[in-house]
Amino acid sequence: MKTNDKCSVPAGKESGMALLMVMGVLSACMLLISHIMLVSGVVSKESYMISTKGLLRYQAESAAETAFWMHLTDRRLYSNRTLGQSETDALRENSDFGCWMLDGRPHPFDNDRVFVYLQSGENGIKPTSLESDLKQGYDLADDADLIAQIDQFVAAYKDYIDEDDLLNVNGYEANDYAADGFPTLPRNAPMQFKQEFFWLPDWSYIIQEDICIIPPMGITYDFGKNKKPSIFSASDASICARLDIAFDSAELDAIHDALQRWKDDGTPLEDSLDFDLLTTIKANFDFTEPGLALVAAQAYDSGREIHAGYRVIREAKVGSRTFFADNNKECLSIWDRRWE
Repeated sequence: MKTNDKCSVPAGKESGMALLMVMGVLSACMLLISHIMLVSGVVSKESYMISTKGLLRYQAESAAETAFWMHLTDRRLYSNRTLGQSETDALRENSDFGCWMLDGRPHPFDNDRVFVYLQSGENGIKPTSLESDLKQGYDLADDADLIAQIDQFVAAYKDYIDEDDLLNVNGYEANDYAADGFPTLPRNAPMQFKQEFFWLPDWSYIIQEDICIIPPMGITYDFGKNKKPSIFSASDASICARLDIAFDSAELDAIHDALQRWKDDGTPLEDSLDFDLLTTIKANFDFTEPGLALVAAQAYDSGREIHAGYRVIREAKVGSRTFFADNNKECLSIWDRRWE
């Protein structure tokens, strides 16, 4: 009996096809396994990052609160609250207690893995003295165009906070905001947050310095009329604007060096700066420690690859009526607090 050879498949060809199928399945499995391993590694790293950052946030907050209490102790021990000058407090000279003033010097904690900086919380442009703060350092004759723009910005600010819809000269009212796509503005009441300045027209061109925090609702704080900011917490923009110097000037470099020497070893500014520059600085900046503290902390892991920040603004004068948040005087008031 004859067989049909055309319908039969050689055994070698069958084994080759099976081998290809097995290899294909193995390749697909290897791809799945490598993908699972990759995802597992990413999840593991993300988990480590989140847990470490959470721990660092606790460390930063703890160090910041400790530093604030050290500052309160410093205030209670030493009555001289003048920054940048020769030490005149005999008690401080003979004490091992470090300097915990609002001068921006770094305070290390936890084997130099956390650094806390005590600074002034009053620096920046204030709504109560907006016009004078913005015009600081400008000449009426030489900067007439810029001063005119500042006047328009101040008019827009007044329209933002007043209770009516009447337009001030060169102001900005509800119809103008609606045309820009913001039908719910202006507030028509005092600002509650400093970020509200960003709603005003041309703010990015007019405001060249930091904006001071606005006291929380229910707290009345006297910043002082036309009070000068602290040089020890001032930004470069503020220094350059008030002293009318350039960012790449030798004067700014000298100021940086003098401030750093004060923070490092308490070298008075009068020993680091020439007389004329120091006189100009004293005319534009305040050397007396303010009553509002900004406490900023930065915490790092052992490899300095992960970090977390914490900052809080609160009153530093224990005798202030609003130093405590409750009538029982058990909780300290907090103006602003955030984690970074």
